[in-house]
This record gives sequence, structure tokens and C-alpha cells, in this order.
Amino acid sequence: MEIIPPYLRIYQQILKDLENALPFLNVPKAKAGRKPKLTDIHIAAIFILSYITNTKVLTLAQLLIDPSIQSWHIFRRYRLKRVYRILREYKLHKLRLMILARLLYGKKIELVIDGTMVDIANVNRARTQKIRRVRGKVWWAKRRRKIVRRDNGKVVEFEEVKYGMLMMVLCDREGRVYDVWITFGSVHEVRAFRERKKRSVWFRGLVENCVVYGDRGYRGCEGVIVCDSKDMRAKRQVVEGVISQIKLFNAGSGWRTLTCVLVYVYAYAIGYSYYRRGELEV
Repeated sequence: MEIIPPYLRIYQQILKDLENALPFLNVPKAKAGRKPKLTDIHIAAIFILSYITNTKVLTLAQLLIDPSIQSWHIFRRYRLKRVYRILREYKLHKLRLMILARLLYGKKIELVIDGTMVDIANVNRARTQKIRRVRGKVWWAKRRRKIVRRDNGKVVEFEEVKYGMLMMVLCDREGRVYDVWITFGSVHEVRAFRERKKRSVWFRGLVENCVVYGDRGYRGCEGVIVCDSKDMRAKRQVVEGVISQIKLFNAGSGWRTLTCVLVYVYAYAIGYSYYRRGELEV
């Protein structure tokens, strides 16, 4: 039981930050009636803590709040939708304040964009009729990769098949996530970028008013500077670190529905941006 005090201290810090920002967030107020075991704010704080401690959400809720809490207290769809809205509004609130501060000091905002495939199911399992009928062909993706052979040092290109979703990340040079979204695995990163720019006012404002860097795959995208030289490619290293943490977090999260994925993704973005493991006193 020695792990409870540090977990509890971090949880209380996150919960306090969320409650202080609540008056500035565009989220619906709680309805009258019997008080639930867990409020939406508590669930949002636990999801963020799940990334920091690499612990299951349900385990944290039972450990820190009430041992009798069950999964349906947290993972009901209507509750997850409210928690997702809280996390999204909280992230935007923090980013607006940070962007305003940088603009007041005349600092240039440099962002880096990249995407990664997140597996939904094992490829062999995904070939079964059940998953194919439920999910459809849009989740299938073919990606070309290059590897260096150890025996002769030659570069070999091959094509791998995956069954999953494409997750796009836009972050700054410090690793703070400015925008993150998911789409079908069959969608190319350039197409995902253009569709997001067309539909999201927030993303379009970032691309038009900030300096955005991308790899050679984004050549031809309006508003993206392609990193060709060695010095410019070094600017993209931060987004690779963000993506690697996403994959590690996804492997242990145990998400159930796409709504749950969005909640985990935004909780991860907030935790990685503002509550780094190394910066917290544990």
C-alpha cells in the first residue's frame, strides 16, 4: 500500500486543476438527482492519471475513491461522451492561454505533424467474418516500410497489412499536443490532414498562423514545411517521442469503443503535455 500516497497526491493535483478551470469550460452542468459514486470531473482526472502511472482506470478508481466501483460506473457511453467533452474543452482552454502568452511576448510557434497506425485487432483475428462485418474494409491499411538487413546492410522495402486506425498528432517543440484526432486506417496521412483542415476551425487556425513541419510525405500540403535537410529533420524528433508514448499507452489502456479511444487520447494528450512523469513529485 506504499504506492497510494503519491498516486493520491497527483490525483488531487489534477482534480484541483480541472475544478479551477471548470467555470471557463463550455460543458453541461450536472443534472439534479442522486449523487453518483463518480462525477464526470473525477473520471476525467482518473483517465489523465492512468497515463501518468500506466495503471488501469478502473484500478485507480477503486484504489483512490471507492473499492466498490465497477466498470459500468465509468465506461457507459453517455458518461464517456461527457468526460470527452470535459477533456477536450480543458485542453483547448490551456492551449488558448499558452498561445496568447506566446503572442504577447512575440514568440514564434513551431509545430510538427505526423501520424501513426494504432492496431484495433490482430491481423489474423481481423480476417474473421465477424470483425469484417462489424468494422468494414475502411479499417484495413497497407503500409510500405524499409528495413536494413543485418547480414548485408541492404535496404529492403516490403508492404505490411494492418487492421487499425490512423492517429494524427500535432505538437510543438516541447512535446505539448495542440491537436490529435483519429480516422480510418485506410486513409492516407495527407488526406487526413486536408480533411481535418477543411472541417476543424481550430486546426485550420493553427496551420494558417503557426509554422508547421512535416516529413516528405506531406509534400504538396499547403501550410506544411517539408523537412528535407538534416537540421530540419531534427525538429521532427519530438513528435516521434509523442507517438511512441501513444503506442505504449494504447497497449495497456484496454479501450472498448471508439468513444473510449477518444477519451484515452485526450487524457494522454493532457497528461503528456502538462503532467510529465519526470516533472511530478512522486
